[in-house]
Amino acid sequence: MKALMNGIRSILFNLTFYPFTLIFCGLILAPISMFVSEAKTRKGVDFYCRGSLWIARVFGGIRHEYRGLEKLPKDGALILAAAHQSNMDPIMTFPLRNDVTALAKRQLFSVPFIGRILKKMRIVRIDRESRNAHKGMDQVAKHVVNLGRPLIVYPQATRVPPGQTRRLKSGAFHLQESTGLSVYTVSTNTGLFWTKGFWHRAGTAVFEIDGPFAPGRTKEEFMALLEDKVVDRSHQLMVEAGYEHLIPKKTK
Repeated sequence: MKALMNGIRSILFNLTFYPFTLIFCGLILAPISMFVSEAKTRKGVDFYCRGSLWIARVFGGIRHEYRGLEKLPKDGALILAAAHQSNMDPIMTFPLRNDVTALAKRQLFSVPFIGRILKKMRIVRIDRESRNAHKGMDQVAKHVVNLGRPLIVYPQATRVPPGQTRRLKSGAFHLQESTGLSVYTVSTNTGLFWTKGFWHRAGTAVFEIDGPFAPGRTKEEFMALLEDKVVDRSHQLMVEAGYEHLIPKKTK
């Protein structure tokens, strides 16, 4: 019965979310981003994210819960080092601080509608395929400090569905060294519910913030911190939700 209900909810969610995304981003957000300010464009993105979370809750049965919000400053630059399990992660991030910026692979800037919005919001373009990509971190650091905004980075570099592992990248460490900014971590279990595929699960997606973590750690200490707060804590949230069987055995 539970599987049947999840199947029905998944169909309703997909029939609602994707048309909403196409219409809002393609026919509303992208065109207005050509004529209005960045601030108003960001308000449009904020509306899209909140609307998407509403659709997920009403049609997909996917609720969301924020934890540790009191730890996150309401203004000023900082670094968010976050777990990345699903497309729900950036959607849950934006309403926290709609001045947030991010790193995006250069190919996305060529995508119709999306590219225009990213440029208007001054999202940082990076070339992940370049062997010298790490050398651009100094420029990224200057960009973040000058804007005075939070920067979200994904140490896993890409979406890592529950049950899979990926070696963490050290970009957040180098950014902290270059900027002296505090790092806040985000653990999550969103991939259990808003999955990478067509079929989703009803439940409560948790987005947990911890920090601040000031500069001063060695690279090894910093990466161990990320492993604990980004990876291991996300696994604990999966256990809390009743999906311990999906955790890779070597990380239990």
